Amino acid sequence: AAQTAPQQQAVLPVGSAVVTEIKGEVTFTSPQGASVNALRGTTLTAESKIETAKGSVLLELQDGSQVLVKGHSSVVLKAPNEGKGFFLEQFLGQIIVKAQKRMGETPSFRMGTPSAVITVRGTRFLVEVNKKHKTYVNVFEGVVEVEGLMPGSPHILLKPGFFSGVDPDRAPEQPRETNSGEDNGKNTGREGQNSGAERSSGDQQKSQPKQSEGKPD
Repeated sequence: AAQTAPQQQAVLPVGSAVVTEIKGEVTFTSPQGASVNALRGTTLTAESKIETAKGSVLLELQDGSQVLVKGHSSVVLKAPNEGKGFFLEQFLGQIIVKAQKRMGETPSFRMGTPSAVITVRGTRFLVEVNKKHKTYVNVFEGVVEVEGLMPGSPHILLKPGFFSGVDPDRAPEQPRETNSGEDNGKNTGREGQNSGAERSSGDQQKSQPKQSEGKPD
């Protein structure tokens, strides 16, 4: 059975993704608007919509990239050979992407949010979109290019350990170090959003053991 995965990948349509792990409440909607009962191993086609409530889902895209869609998030799969060249669009919530490394002429991994376009050549990063449509990008490995949606928006490059925020119709904020987040959180605490995005990467490590204590696997 372990041998079947590579053959499956070979015939995956462009823009599709395979559900590799699923937890809790997740709703899948087909491009035609019908509800899809997706299980582990289900292939979702481009334009499928994924909405998580208290659940999460791990997707493997056709190019081998992995996307973890966390709780209370909304994402639509895209065919990168059409339109803006996006692999996915994220409308709300938080995802962690491990983009497959690009060799030679292979096009970059691109994705969109309501306020930003994110381009990478192969890396691991977190994207968060809040209810005000502000986008946060936090980089763990590699380099991520972020631009706003307004015409002529400057592009910024984010290195590991740095994050940036992008408000709708604004240029990306200058990169800031993730580990100095506590100070930034105090200064910008009125918004409450910044400190949450900054803490999110550190909190994952702390929160995982707590979850497993209550639910022995």
